[in-house]
Amino acid sequence: MSNHHDQPNNRRKMREKILAIAAGGICIAVAHALSLLKIFEMPQGGSVTPASMLPIVFFALCFGIGPGLAVAFIFSILQMLSGYMLHPAQVFLDYILAFSMLGLAGFFAPARALRENESNILNRLTLIPIYKIFIAVFIGVFCRLVCSVLSGVIFYASYAPEGQSALVYSFIYNGSFLLIEFIITVILLMSFLLVYGMIKTNKSTNKSSAKKA
Repeated sequence: MSNHHDQPNNRRKMREKILAIAAGGICIAVAHALSLLKIFEMPQGGSVTPASMLPIVFFALCFGIGPGLAVAFIFSILQMLSGYMLHPAQVFLDYILAFSMLGLAGFFAPARALRENESNILNRLTLIPIYKIFIAVFIGVFCRLVCSVLSGVIFYASYAPEGQSALVYSFIYNGSFLLIEFIITVILLMSFLLVYGMIKTNKSTNKSSAKKA
């Protein structure tokens, strides 16, 4: 009896693993490709991209904290390989830890049971309140900012203008491009939710009208 009951659960778990691997690979590839398209590049590292963080945040919101951190970590390795390496600690702060923090958005994903019952990952995003999505993006980007600011204070203090503290310089420097990245990510994510929600509503209305007819 228990084996018969466990079969649907096992199938759901297997489906979830396959979905996570497939979606994770796609999101990492898209995020890395977008990170190479720099809208603006800062002189000492850091750049504004066409929402390279979005696929990672999207994945974390759809699959949860564990898979989200794993995918963000893999993305951080790719960023490190194409980044500027000054010191092992600097590499850890600027790339490994900083980009892995994007996976923290997974804390705001729908509950595991809700995720596993929804095979369409786009629909999973609609299960999350808008304010939670905003907070999720903010926390991911803010934690990345903290890592970058700390790296700036330790390794790039010499670039600070005379009379300005390394902390203030690092915060302004890193905050300037990460704020833009944050705004781009939030706008695109919210726009997608709005458009997808409208399409979903229209499909439901059309189906109801067809049934009545």
